Amino acid sequence: MRRTHTDRSVVLRDIRLIRVLFGLGCALAAVVIAPAALNRAARWLIRVDPLRPADVIMALGGDPRCGREREAAELYRRGLAPRIIVSGVPYAWGLNTGESARQYLLSLGIPEKDILVFRESWNTRIEARELIRLMRENGWKSALIVTSPFHSRRALFTVERRAPDLAFLSAPVAARPPEWQPERWWARRGDMGTTVREYLSWANTLIGGLE
Repeated sequence: MRRTHTDRSVVLRDIRLIRVLFGLGCALAAVVIAPAALNRAARWLIRVDPLRPADVIMALGGDPRCGREREAAELYRRGLAPRIIVSGVPYAWGLNTGESARQYLLSLGIPEKDILVFRESWNTRIEARELIRLMRENGWKSALIVTSPFHSRRALFTVERRAPDLAFLSAPVAARPPEWQPERWWARRGDMGTTVREYLSWANTLIGGLE
């Protein structure tokens, strides 16, 4: 039996309808799945460990709002470690960001004798190297690592890889506004830049970038 022109038109119409519905289904899936996947990718950057007393707290440098130093001071006041290390780099006119971090801790009431400073910590690998050196020199076996949430997993990976015999715990600053937040990070320009840079930094870390 031969198909009529009308039959063929109906078939073509049905095919077009199926294609449209399939396209809408794919678009809907992308709208639903993509944000969840992006949120999950950002949350993966965060590592938070159950805390226990340690020999030292290390507040990594690079936080212009001093949230890392503030969190380190809070951990110190809670009795989780008897000393804090802060780090920084030389700046113009003889200034050093590590010294600024030290002054900030003093302003929070941390005793001067309990503050140590790394003054040429240009990146996380150098901070890890200097921290481990100091821990070995003093016989310290454990450290709490305080950094921004997006940086916390990479920071712990860096120190643990260098010294698997020592104990490190991640105690990052909470992910609260106006700082970086993992939820819907792609909708905020600053958070988007931070997240992309952190993944690029992971690539550099994994290939053993220069110190």
